[in-house]
This record gives sequence, structure tokens and C-alpha cells, in this order.
Amino acid sequence: MNPKMTNKRHEVAAGSLTKSAIITLREKFLCDPLHTDLSTLRPVIARSWQRSALCQVSPAQKTMELVAKPHLDDRILQTARPILDELERLCVESQGIVTLADSMGTIADFRGDPMMVKRAEKSFPILGGCMSEDQIGTNSEGTAIEEGGAVQVWGAEHFNDALQDMYCTSVPIRDPLRRSIRGVLSLAFPERLVIGMDPRSILLILQGAASQINSALAASLAAREQLLLSEYLRELRKRGTDAVIAMDGKTTIASRSAMQMLDQSDYAVLAGYAQEIRHCNEPIEREISCGLEKKLFLQARPVDGGDGDAGAVMRLRKSEARSSRNRLSRSTGSKGQFEQLIGNSSSFKRAIEGAATAAARGISAYIVGETGTGKLLLANALAGRMGVPIRTHQCTALSLDNRLNIQQVSDDLANGGAVVFHRIDSLPTLFRDQLTLLLSGLDQPKVFMTFATVTDDMLPLISSMQGIEIQMPSLRIRRDDIPLLVDHFLNASPQPRRVSSRLLEVLAGAEWPGNVRQLKEVVEAAALKATGIEVRLDDLTEVHRRALARIRLSRLQRAELEQIREALIEAGGNRLRAAEILRIGRSTLYRKIDSYTVRGFEIEVRS
Repeated sequence: MNPKMTNKRHEVAAGSLTKSAIITLREKFLCDPLHTDLSTLRPVIARSWQRSALCQVSPAQKTMELVAKPHLDDRILQTARPILDELERLCVESQGIVTLADSMGTIADFRGDPMMVKRAEKSFPILGGCMSEDQIGTNSEGTAIEEGGAVQVWGAEHFNDALQDMYCTSVPIRDPLRRSIRGVLSLAFPERLVIGMDPRSILLILQGAASQINSALAASLAAREQLLLSEYLRELRKRGTDAVIAMDGKTTIASRSAMQMLDQSDYAVLAGYAQEIRHCNEPIEREISCGLEKKLFLQARPVDGGDGDAGAVMRLRKSEARSSRNRLSRSTGSKGQFEQLIGNSSSFKRAIEGAATAAARGISAYIVGETGTGKLLLANALAGRMGVPIRTHQCTALSLDNRLNIQQVSDDLANGGAVVFHRIDSLPTLFRDQLTLLLSGLDQPKVFMTFATVTDDMLPLISSMQGIEIQMPSLRIRRDDIPLLVDHFLNASPQPRRVSSRLLEVLAGAEWPGNVRQLKEVVEAAALKATGIEVRLDDLTEVHRRALARIRLSRLQRAELEQIREALIEAGGNRLRAAEILRIGRSTLYRKIDSYTVRGFEIEVRS
């Protein structure tokens, strides 16, 4: 190779300055960064030096002092492994190093010539070392991330002293759909070797390798993403005026009408419904609430990817204006009577309207629903609307040793008072029979009861009270109320805060076996931990984080869980009797209860 040609190529790559001139310029820049003219440097290096100075990076500091866990998903690592193997063989032959870093510049893979690797290990931690510009200044990995494209940094152009004998090239690896940087692939060689090489050839080699990784990533995502896009377009063609959204847990595709119709918090709610649809693999149709007074009709179906679900496609349209106005006029009046109950979903409003009807007619009601749905809150509010004295009985605290005073109940009702029985399904049979007999002899007693589910044993008591049934919906079927509830809990905290969009998305998609009570506990605990005005995902306690992240149950498992819960309720908590009801062995029942309990599901419903 012609030495003159080689030197010319090097000057083209590194600029018109010699190494000594760059070192002199850097020393001058470090003394007076605001007034040093960097026009003779390559523009990409000048910009990087200025950023490095703003971050107050010290050129003399040990490189990669910050060590962190790299965040590269398994797909990138598996895709890049064969390409890294090829580049490693090249580096072994030419005394180079190949590295793979995450989108923040943290090194996840470091390999190459054994002597160079050994030398690097003595100087700094080669895995987990952070190469971001704000840590070590100008370098190919960190500068490529900042610039958003391929970067070559030669010798003295490095901001850090320890890197000035290395010639480095980095190329970003991009997400094939979102085009965001997911990683950085780099080659580095000692200065003495690169002087005799064409730097552009190194860049071409690395760009080709990064292109192979990008292509492999696109191929691995193409089938799933293309299927989601195809189903989205098919749904869009059915009715062009409807809002159409496709989601797969990572990607969201929304039509223009959807973007005009929905707020950011609405997407978090829809993500929760999409997760439910993908898990159940069944279509749903329901009316949902978005925002304060925005009623939408949701039709959604799963997208089957063959080897598993590929997401969900949803169609949204505004509810008919007439029916919407009717619902609003009815619910506005009833809502004013129950201000302490928060919600705007259709299922929740039906419960409030049922309570309003009972209050207006002065009749009894029994409220049915899962634990934590707010049954007692509604029962007390309903009794309060009667404008009479109220006595509340916590039935879980009653037993043969702590007896229900039937005479007191009789006196309260005879004097025109209202009586609330919370969790009356846990009341011993003896007291339930006495209460049934008492109520059967009264004309429209003001009695309000709450329990988990209607069983045959409860029918005589229900019949005796002459009341109406109110179903309190679980949080899973009123996900559109979660943003309202979260805002309510945060505004009620000592220091009002707001929720981040990422945390809201997680909350809207969770299973919530403890319903509103559990949501309140999680939000309030996160608000106490938060240090800023915004409550973030990182503010969740470890216990709550695990509870929200647990795997959802299959349809068969959910059915089995409900059967166990109902059997335990029917058996009054007696596991032996519950096993007989289910026609399984006691040890089998214990094992099943333990398997669900360790996964965070409540089995024996508490008050």
C-alpha cells in the first residue's frame, strides 16, 4: 500500500488536523471552552466536545467508572450473536475489539483479540461499563447515540485520555418499526494498526454487520407486526368513520379518528381491555367511559398469530346521542346522592342508579359483588339517604361466642331505623334463620345487606327482606374508571400528585383481585414513596410490583378459582366441607388453594 495514499485517507477521516494539533486544541478548549474556535475539527467531534464540556466530564477520569446492568432484550442478543462471532474472528486477526452496547451506551458484550481484551480488563470493567457521553465524553458509542447515526472517533479526538490511542467506529442498531436506537455495534483498533488502513472500509464492514442485525430483527418481527397491521386495515375498511385501534402490548396503531377521539389516559384503559381480550381469546362488546362524559361503544376481537395471540383489534364509536343524554340525565341526579363513590362506567352507573331507585322508593336492597368493590360504602350511603338512624353489623365478627342481638335489630327497625349487614353470607346459619324469621313479619324493613354471591342458602333471607338487587361490578369490567379512581386517590393524598402515563397503563391492565380497595392501597403506597409531583412506575413497592406483574389465569383456571371461592363461601370457610362440595380430596383442595395464594390471588374472600 502506498504510504502517501494511506496518510491522505487518514486525514480525510480525521480532518485536516494532525494528532498533535488536536491534542493542543483540546487542551486549549478545556481551559476556555466558551471562546475556543473548533471550526477546524470535524463538526461531529466539535459538537461532542461541547456536549462533554457541558456535562463537566473530566478527561483524566478513569473510563467507564459508572457500571450498570445493560438493558438489551434477548431477541437482540440472539440475533447479534452470529454476527459478533464473525467480527470477533476479524478482530483476532487484526488485534481489534468488537463491542455491543445498549441504547444508553452500557456494554453488554466485549470480545476480540485476547491481548487487547486482557489489557482492557486491567483498566476498566469491560461488561457493564457505561460509554455515554455524559460519563466519559466523546467516544464512538456515546457519540453515535447522541448523533443518531454512524460515528468514527479517531485517536486524539476522544475526550478521555485513556482512549486516545484507539481508533473507534460505532453504528446504531435500530428498531425495525419505531426506528428508535436499541443498541450500538462498535469496532475499535489500536492507532498503530489503523494508520495503515482505510477507515472507510472499517465503517463499511460495521455498517454491513449492523444491517444484518437490523434485517434479522425485522424478519423476526415482520410476521406478527404485519398480521396486526393487516387486521387493523381490514377493520378500518369495514367502516371508515369508526375509530380503529390495534394493540399487541408493545405496538399501538390508531386511526386518525381514534387520535381525535381519545386522550392519553384512554389508551391506557384500552390497553387493559386489549390485554384481557388477548388472554381470554374471545371478542367483547361493551359500553365504556372515556374522560368525564365521553361514552363509547367498544367492539374488540383477538388477532390470532397461529403460534399465539398477536394482539387485539378494537373498534370504537360514540354512543347514540339520545341514549347518552338519557343516561346522563338519570345518572346526574343519582350521582349527586353518592358523591363518595367514584366512577363513570356504564356498569358502575347501573349500580348507582339501582341505589338511587331504592333510596327514592324507600325500599331495602342487597348488594352483591367481589371483595373490595365498595359494597359497604354503597350500602352505608344508601342507608344514609333514608334520613334515619343507622346501625351497621360486621357479620364476619359474629359467631356463636359473639352473637347477633336479634332483639336489637328488631328494636332498630321498629323505631324506623335502618340496619346494614356487611358480608351477611358469613353470618352463622342460626342467626341467618332468626333474621329471616324477623324480616318475614315486617312490612318493607329498611335493611341493606352485602355479600359476594347469591347461593341457595341465601334465597330465604333475600326473599324476606323484600328488596332489590344491586350488582357492584368488579374493577376488571370497569377499567375505564381506573384513571378517575387513581386521580381521586392522588388528590386525596397529603400532597396532591399526578400519575405517569406508564404507571397508568400498568394499573389499567392489572387483574385486581382486590378491586378498588387494592387499587387504593397500591396508589396511596406509591404516592407516599414518590419524591416528585408525578407518581411513576418506580414508586411501586416491591410487593405491589410483583402483584401487578403476575401472570393472568387461563379461562379454565379462572373458572376453577371461582368454583373454589363459591364452595368456600357455601361451606362457611370450612375447607373439608368445601372439598366435599367440589367432590375432590381435601389435600387436593389445599394444594390448589396454596397454588393460587402464592400467585397473589385471594381465595377466601375477606370483608
